[in-house]
Order: sequence, then structure tokens, then C-alpha cells
Amino acid sequence: MILCVLCVLRGGELTVSGAVSDFLGKPVASVRFVLEGRDVTDPTFAQIVETAVDRPLSMVQVRESIAHLFSLGRFEDVSVDASLDNGRVALQYILAPIHPVTRIRFGRRTHAPGFDDGALRRVITDRYGSAPPVGRTIDMVRMLTDALGERGYLHASVTPRIQIDHAPERATLSFDIDPGARTTIGEVEIVGRATVSRSEFLQRLGLTAGAPYQREQLATRIERYVEERRRRGYYEAKVAPSVRLADGDRVANVTVTVDPGPLVRVVFAGDSLPADRRDELVPVAREGSVDEDLLEDSSNRIEEYLRALGYRDAKAPHTRGTSNGELAITFTVARGPQYRVSRLELSGHAAVSTSELAPALRTRVGEPFSDSRLDADVATIEDAYRRRGFAAVRAPSAAEPQRTANASAQVPVIVRIVVNEGARSIVDGVALEGNRALDDAALRTRIGLAAGAPFVPGQLTIDRDAIQAAYNDRGFENASVTARTSFSQSNTRVAVTYAIQEGPQIFVDHVLIVGNVRTSTETIERELQVAPGDPFGLHALNESQRRLSALGLFRRVRLAELRHGEDTKRDLLVTVEEAPATTVGGGLGAEGRVRVVSEGANGGVAAQRFDVAPRMFFEYGRRNLFGKNRSINVFGSVSLHPQNRDAFATGPRLTEYRVLGTYREPRLLNTAADGLLTATLEQQFRSSFSFRRRGASAQAARRLTRELSITGAYQIQRAELIDVNVSTNQPEIGSLIERLFSREPLRLSSFSTSLIRDTRDDTVSPTSGDYVSASGQLAALAIGSQVGYMKSFFTAQKFHVLGGGNGIVLAGSARLGMAAEFDTANPIPEPERFFAGGDTTVRGFALDTLGVRHNPTDAQSDTIDKNGFPIGGNATVILNGELRVPLSGGLSVVSFFDTGNVFQRVSQLNVTDLRNAVGFGVRYKSPFGPLRVDLGFKTHVEAIPCKADNPTVACFETRPALHISFGQAF
Repeated sequence: MILCVLCVLRGGELTVSGAVSDFLGKPVASVRFVLEGRDVTDPTFAQIVETAVDRPLSMVQVRESIAHLFSLGRFEDVSVDASLDNGRVALQYILAPIHPVTRIRFGRRTHAPGFDDGALRRVITDRYGSAPPVGRTIDMVRMLTDALGERGYLHASVTPRIQIDHAPERATLSFDIDPGARTTIGEVEIVGRATVSRSEFLQRLGLTAGAPYQREQLATRIERYVEERRRRGYYEAKVAPSVRLADGDRVANVTVTVDPGPLVRVVFAGDSLPADRRDELVPVAREGSVDEDLLEDSSNRIEEYLRALGYRDAKAPHTRGTSNGELAITFTVARGPQYRVSRLELSGHAAVSTSELAPALRTRVGEPFSDSRLDADVATIEDAYRRRGFAAVRAPSAAEPQRTANASAQVPVIVRIVVNEGARSIVDGVALEGNRALDDAALRTRIGLAAGAPFVPGQLTIDRDAIQAAYNDRGFENASVTARTSFSQSNTRVAVTYAIQEGPQIFVDHVLIVGNVRTSTETIERELQVAPGDPFGLHALNESQRRLSALGLFRRVRLAELRHGEDTKRDLLVTVEEAPATTVGGGLGAEGRVRVVSEGANGGVAAQRFDVAPRMFFEYGRRNLFGKNRSINVFGSVSLHPQNRDAFATGPRLTEYRVLGTYREPRLLNTAADGLLTATLEQQFRSSFSFRRRGASAQAARRLTRELSITGAYQIQRAELIDVNVSTNQPEIGSLIERLFSREPLRLSSFSTSLIRDTRDDTVSPTSGDYVSASGQLAALAIGSQVGYMKSFFTAQKFHVLGGGNGIVLAGSARLGMAAEFDTANPIPEPERFFAGGDTTVRGFALDTLGVRHNPTDAQSDTIDKNGFPIGGNATVILNGELRVPLSGGLSVVSFFDTGNVFQRVSQLNVTDLRNAVGFGVRYKSPFGPLRVDLGFKTHVEAIPCKADNPTVACFETRPALHISFGQAF
């Protein structure tokens, strides 16, 4: 005899039919999962159901199992079927799956201009992502109908269809669209006076008879028109459209009500204000409004500004006045006399010396007096005392103006601050009560107060919160901590007690992961810092959320707890929404920089020319490969230079290109290291040579801490010089040039490693933090290289925001490169040597033109040949300093100092040979990155030969160098 129990969970309620008592308490013989008529063996299901084999059947366990299965977000219905088999219960969980939408299609009965499938699809995906839920189909129909209506199809019909596929479960969501007749613009009436001609006004609003009526586009154009009027000073301009539909809604008759408003002028009367501060104090132009609240705030800002300058009695009321169609807003500024601190008397501070307090005070003798600064100084003094244990300290202040007969003269102010120290309280002891799960030793490491230390009330709150956080991190979500203090009669001793009510400890019962379609569950589980059986700790949950978001695979990540029958257990529900797996990008641009060219008229002497070259790039990326956080990227760029490097040559132009392909494998071979394979194909030209290179590398990188990482790599490449601009007809260094600039292709095989410490707040435009790296490279014949050498490079950068709250950043960088070949007869090839000069090194020099140079040429030390072309070196030093000052609208200015040089040998490094450059630049935060324009100047120019065949004829180096590029210099 077979009995059936059907348990269906709907709307959070459990309804049961059948003889339940015949099954309860009997051991479970088997548990099966049936999905659309077929058995499935997903291990996730077995992990989350509570009805385990050989355990007695419980209705509570059945309900919790159904709740767990629903929590996966994969099923729209779950039912349970039970039968008796020799006194044991055979259970079947019958699962009705949700079929995620993997494809969205659109069909049209008639052509609908103004819309394409991509635009329609974005209406849905922008709201619901790439896999919209089928249950939201009605909402999607409404959204599509509204979107079509915005483009003039006011009576569009959208009919949804769902095609269900099985194994795997998925659905195709189709929308059949009948747009109907498109509403067009009929009569247009203008009420009021537009400030331009009727035809121009209608053209700017797109209101042409017979044109499609598009509400959203009309609103955008009206907003643009009004903004333009407000930029011209018409801050009260208004344009309001109204529409009357006719002919069955096929025609939209539009009435536009225009109120141009008066031209607004802001007038400052009375005492003057600095011209460069007026727009900041009265931001009418920036806000595009003359709202009364804004004007009142402006008056207050002016008064606060003047009072900070010592004008204690400053007033700046405003009035409105209309004349000849103009609205004049007048701020009448009355500064009054300036108050200056003539004497500062600080008394009563026996426990803290004047030398300790004075540097922190902003009120100083001879400076303008400000009440707000005095209040801040009082707070500073009281805080300094409280941090030393004087909890009852008070420091009342008084400002006594010394009036003079001359009302317009400066008013001296005597400032008195009297410190009432009160008793100093010392912590007598710190006690912990009620802590059973966490011992005293674990908690005291989080407490700042200690016996014998000064009692600081603020630290008491910090310690209480730290103890609370310690319990929250261990799963005690209801733990509470109360801090009690008991002072002695003299208030000199205080006993501190932290009373703890722990409450129950909550543990993770199951971890449920939903929403991942392409991403494997293992990839998500690997980033989670909690597992079944662990405490439901707050820190672990926050760290899990951070790690999952850092993968870059998901648009959204949400961690939530699910309560069920047991009070001390929670299920952790991890919901992810996957980001698009494929990214495609491209663009056009230009680069401008000073290049070195050969002047044939002067025997091949190097000359500098500012070169602007168009560039284009393309990028393709695919992430989340094979369900893991693997990714593949291909990047290509081409630069077309309009002139040949020789200004007098007529040969073919040289095109620069670079193709870079990368494959990233996280957790290489199940370790903590990430793997990276890179293939490169490029053709580039430098000042002295052009080269073509093909290469491949394999890299393993491991992050030791959040700030520290280490990498190791192997690289093999084949490089050849395709053009050389350096003449070998130089007796002094001709043999060296022949070895350095050999046209024979070279194979280079090397191992490298690097150690990086990065605490910057932003890798593109950092404002704080440090960046320190050390790298080394070894190429040897034993590993297949045709040249053997060692190479190292060290970088140290520091970024610091200066005080004052104005966002000024002081940035510094130091770089040191050193290299040595194993056989001097086979020197390090040119593409691997060090060069300096250009937009990222010393900006007073053109690309690569910085180096050691003598006349006549010194073959043992020069890194610039007699014609002025660089040959590179085995050592370099680059030092940079920048002051970055933000302005507004993403614009900032910088001033910089650069110094450095390139040396032929490491042993020749000498700080006296460093060459300096100073300059300034402009930065703009564009959508594509920081656009940078720098103008550098050499602090000292040297005499150089003007003609190759007559070195006695000397010229001087050009002093400035202009650079235009993207990204910061360092």
C-alpha cells in the first residue's frame, strides 16, 4: 500500500493533505530529486535538504527543506511526495524549474522607424539585466510600450511570447510589436515671447510640422534651450509645452508657453569683494537660479567669509530691483572695521604647557580675529585635556575689543582663554563582565583603556564599539555591551566596567548561491569567507561581499540571511547578477610630442620637431571563461605619422602598431597565484632606431597581502632593428654603434621577478598612498638567449594631500635602473637599454634625448652621439616632483620639477651629471582618462654642434618641450 503526502509551499504557507502521521517518525529510506520527470543528482540539493537518509522524518525538516530549495531561486514550485517501503519512507522532491531568459527577440508587423532591436533590448536589460525574470513580463510590456510612446507610437501593441526549452532549462522571450500609426506634429503655437526668431526657436526644439512627436526628445531640447538661456543670465527663463491630440491621436498640436524672464545682473555695492571669490560666494551662475533661499545663503556666505578675515561686524543684505526689463540683485557689503588680535592670554593650563598647545591654535597675535576660529581653539584645548584624562575640563574664552576714536581703523582685540582643568582621572582598572564565549585576553587586545592610563571619555565609546564588533564578528548578532564608570570621591580614580550580554551565537547552516549562469559555483565559494558551520560573522560577510565584487564578474552582489526553524542557525543566501561577458571598445585620437629627426641639410644632425599623429585602437575582452574568473583580451593600436623621421627624406612613412593578447588564469593550478599568458606583436620607432618585435611571456603573480604582491615571469622575444638613424661613421664610438645597432634579428630569453607594494587610493590619479617596486631580469645563453645580461629597476612613489581641504596633491617619484651584460662584445640590444627624456621621465627633453654628451665625443661615457642621437645606456636615474592643484569641472593644473640622466655604465652613475627641468601642465578628467598637456623647460641649455661635418659650429639646445598624452606622468 502506497500513501502520498503532498507538501506545497505557496506564499510562505505550508498546506498538507494525506495521512501525515503514518510517515512522521519513520526513518527515511531514500531521497530523490525529480526535475521535469527525470531524476537529477545535483550535490547542492543533497546538501541543503534536512531530510537525511536513516534519520526519522520530521515535518519541520520537510518545511525547511522546501524553504531551502525555494531559496536557490531556481524553482517556481516545489512539492514533496512520500511513500512507505517496508516501514521506511521514500521521499521525492518534485521540482518545477524556473526557466531563465537567455534570449530576447523582437518581431514587428510593420516597420517602425526611430527604433531598432538594440534600443528595445536595452530598455529591458538596463532594468533587469541580461537574464530578465519571466515573472516580470507584464512590467516589460509596459516599459516597451512607454518607450515606443516616447518616440511617437502612442498606441503601440506589444504581445509577449515565451518559448520554454528543457535540458538545460531556459526560455526565449519574444515580443511581437505592432507600433501602429506614429503621431506627428501638427499645428505649433507659441505663447509668449521667444528671444530668437520663430523659425529658429522651432528648429531648436525640433517642432516641425509633420515630424514625429517624441516627448522625451522634446523635453531634452527644451531643457537644453533653457540651460543655454540661463548661461546667458536669464535665470528665470521657462518653457512649458502642452499637447492636444487630434485625428485619433495621429496628430499632436503643440502649444509652447515661453517666459524669457528678465536678464539677471548680480551687483556688489558698498565695500569690495575679491573678483575671484564672487562666483563662489554668490553661485547664481553655477546654480542657474535666483531662488530666494540661494540668495539668502549667499548673503550668509559673504558675511562668514568677511568675518573669517576679521570683519566681525560684516553685513551683506541683498535686494531685488527691476529696471528696463532687467532684474538687478544687489548685495550691499558693509565690512565694518577689521578686528585684529593684539594680545592672546592663555592661563590656567598647569598640566599642559604653552609650547604644546600653541602650535595647534589658529588664533594668533597680529592675525585677523575670528569668532569661529576662537571657538575651534577652545575645542582644541578641551580635547587636548580630555585626551590626558581631564574629563571635566572647561576653557571659557572672551574677546575684548579695544575701541578707538577712528571708526574706520583696525580694532585691536585682547583674547583671553582661561583653562579650568578640573581633576585628572586615572583608570583604576578595567573589568569585563558576562563574557563567556570570548575570554578576557581576546577582548583586551581591542580595548584602549588600561589601568594606570588617563581616562578618556571618547575612548570609552570606542572600546565599547570594539567589543561589540568582536562579538558581531563571531556571530553574536544580538550581543550588547554597556560601559559603566565609577569615579572616586575626588574624581581622580575611575573604575571601568564593560557589561556584556552575549545572547545566542548564530551559525551558518547552508550557503545558497543563486543567479550564477556562466560562473561556476566553485568560483563563488572560493571567495566566500564563511562556510556551513562557521559563525555568522559580520566581518566575514563584508569581506566575502568585497571579494566577490572585486572579481569583476557581477553587476550586483547581495548577501542576505534566511531564518528558519532553529534560532541559532541561518542560511546564507548569495545572490549575484552577472555582468556581460564580452566587452568591445575602440576609438580614435591623436598624440603630440617632440620627436628627434635627422636634418639632411646639416649632415644628419639631430633636430627636434613637434609631431602630431592620429591614433586608433581596438579592444576585445571576454571574461568568465569556462565558468571561472578566466579572461582573454586582445588590444590593438595603430599610429600613422604624417611625416618621415627625416625631415628632408621622401621615403615611405613608418607606421607604428601594437597588438597585445592576454589570457588570465586565476588561482593557477589551485594555488593562490594568478597566471597570465601574453603575446605581443609590435613595430615602434624611437629617436635613434625603429624596431619590430614579437614576443610571448608567462607570468605568475601572487598577492601576499592587500598591499604586497610578488610576480615571476618567463619571456621570449625576437627583436630586429628595421631602421637606424645613428651613423656608424664616427671614429670615437663607431665600433660601439656597430655592435649596438646591429640589423641582425636577436632572440632574447629571460626570467624576471618583481616585488610590489601599493597603497595608492587610485591607480590612475592617486591622491594618497605609496607605490614601491623592485624588479630584476636575467637573460642567459643557457636558456636560449643570444645575449646574456642582468637588469634591475626600482621605483618609489609617494602621494600626499596637503592640508586645507583644497585637494592639492604633492606627488614624488624616484626611479633607478641598472643593467650589465655578461660579455661586453655582445652588449644589451637597443630596445632593452635605458633611455630618458619625454612625457613620463624628464619633461624638458624630447623623447629619449636625455643623456651624457661631450664635445669631442667620449666613447667611454657618452650616451648621445656627436649628431645628437641617443644610443641608450646601462643605468638611469629619474626623479620627479609634482604639485597637482584641482580647479573645477575635472580641470587641474600642475607644476613640476624633473631631474635625471642616462649613463653608459652603472659605475658612471653621478648625481652631478643629472640634468634638470621645470614646467607646468594642465590635466582634464575626460571619459577616456586624464588628458595631459605638459610644457617643460631645461634649467640649463648646452651648446651642441649645428653641422655634423663641422663640430666647431655650435648651437644651443632648445629650452622648451611640449608633451600631449593621456594619463599622469607617474
